[in-house]
Amino acid sequence: MRSGLGRLGQVSDFEVPAAEELPLAVLMQLARREVEDDDGEVAMPALSALQRRSSREVFDRAAALVSDSDVTRRELGVRILRELGDEQPGGRRAHREQTVALMRARLRDESDPAVTHWIVSALGYHHAREALPEVVALAGHPDGRVRFHVAAALPSLVNLDSAELEAVDALIRLCHDDDADTRYYALYAATREIGGLDVHTVIRLTVQLADDPDEQVRAMAVAHNEAIREARELLTNALEPGTATGGYDHLVGPVLVALACAGDAEDAQQWLDEEIRRHLGKPAARLRTTGIAEQLVTWWSARESRIWS
Repeated sequence: MRSGLGRLGQVSDFEVPAAEELPLAVLMQLARREVEDDDGEVAMPALSALQRRSSREVFDRAAALVSDSDVTRRELGVRILRELGDEQPGGRRAHREQTVALMRARLRDESDPAVTHWIVSALGYHHAREALPEVVALAGHPDGRVRFHVAAALPSLVNLDSAELEAVDALIRLCHDDDADTRYYALYAATREIGGLDVHTVIRLTVQLADDPDEQVRAMAVAHNEAIREARELLTNALEPGTATGGYDHLVGPVLVALACAGDAEDAQQWLDEEIRRHLGKPAARLRTTGIAEQLVTWWSARESRIWS
């Protein structure tokens, strides 16, 4: 037996304080140890407790670590700031402007890939669209972890209605990355998060990935290619019966993203109706978009049931 706990019996006489109640200095020490031992599988209660303390004191302590000479300290500082405070409506977090400026400045000088990929992730968590050029430039980084986090962060950095060309190019390259997880996240972003991608670009992409060596990437590509074809037909028939398919291709991406992200059928129908009206503009006034949204939600529900059954 490694300790005397067996002889002492129960230890309930001692109350172990919750992480939130620990002094800041203790939490910082514990969080550093968690970062050193992080294998991606275990919980990190001290780090999480620090992130929930969105005070100026915590920000200052973390910000000072970002430029520390020790790589673990730099990583700790970045990871604290990455999720410091609860996300507010509009995606804002505590100390957003200062955090983004600090991350962008550090990104220019950082040489360690482990820290770099957390900086990229932090910029994504803070929806730092102003940092898009710096993040896109890392799409070809030699370290796979960095490329993975670029793929994961891009949806939070682009104009979702009309993604910037350089971001689209980077996303397509990442869809063909050597790493299967990176390909999956990039394809997920292109099909389930960024509705403003050109539908023909997405069609070509899903055709190319239909024989991907990774089963999940392959399945997503095939399913989304089929969804595009069906959605194009449904939209054309509902909006302009008798016309050639493709007249409303600009709606396909927003419709599929809205359907994929919505909750129950009622929420999905309301959101979809709003999205259709927003993207149609003035012509929506003459259309019964509520009925079209209901038809699309019914189609999507039946399709999802068929895929997952």
